[in-house]
Amino acid sequence: MSSKYGAVPSASAVVTGDIMVEVEAPATLSAGYKFDAMYDGQTFSVTVPPEGVTKGQRIAVPFRPLILTAEATPINSGNNMSLLGQWKDGLCGCCKFGCCHAHLCCAWCCPVALMGQVLTRMKMSWLGNAAVETEYRSTFRKTLYVIIVYFVLGLIFATPSPELTKINGAYVDVSPTAPTWQIIVNNVLNLSFGLYTLIVLTKLRAAVRERYSIQEEHCAGCEDCCCAFWCGCCTVAQLARQTADYDVQGVMAIHCESISELSFWFICFDCTYEATGSSP
Repeated sequence: MSSKYGAVPSASAVVTGDIMVEVEAPATLSAGYKFDAMYDGQTFSVTVPPEGVTKGQRIAVPFRPLILTAEATPINSGNNMSLLGQWKDGLCGCCKFGCCHAHLCCAWCCPVALMGQVLTRMKMSWLGNAAVETEYRSTFRKTLYVIIVYFVLGLIFATPSPELTKINGAYVDVSPTAPTWQIIVNNVLNLSFGLYTLIVLTKLRAAVRERYSIQEEHCAGCEDCCCAFWCGCCTVAQLARQTADYDVQGVMAIHCESISELSFWFICFDCTYEATGSSP
């Protein structure tokens, strides 16, 4: 289930009538968010009502396991938590949860990994297309494969770094010259990875805007591409905050003094944990 709340645990349900069941909200959710509930061994989808729900609030919904969506009717009215039609924060709101929050560290160290997590939340494939459950559950893993392959091939076909030496008062590059084929392969590799990131991030941002009914504000028709091109790190960080409620979920932030003691994969813990379907 894709939304700003990331992975949310399935709710339990108890019978209150022939076709109605009572569901306890697993988290504070905005209007329109969909989550799974289970009754009698069958899973069905629940849509949060316009009033929104708070964690622990019980709502009555029709039990229709063969229907994709069941519209919820609130028993206890909560505050309207809807954020449809607007971003939760700006493109430059990366430090909203602190400069060492897990999502920000991942956005700066490996934005494509964080992009893979958001793709999973949005039920999209690693290529940025809508996907069925069996496909989008492997999206994050496939995104990691892309990253690993890129870095491994990058090391294999890397061209020598410039070595500047001062000769007769002028600095001259004395590094060995790489074969032409190696230079071509290296450039194609970098271009391919860059285009993959740009295209998929553009499609992902457009999908998030559509999900939350957010209109373009600048560069009509190409805002998503411009954001992905000019500031991919900030863009993917904003999408992560939009599709998960870190305030409610309490996703771990990494303290500055401990970063040096952590490995890169631990910094990306937020991504790998949620992508498996668990709640952080």
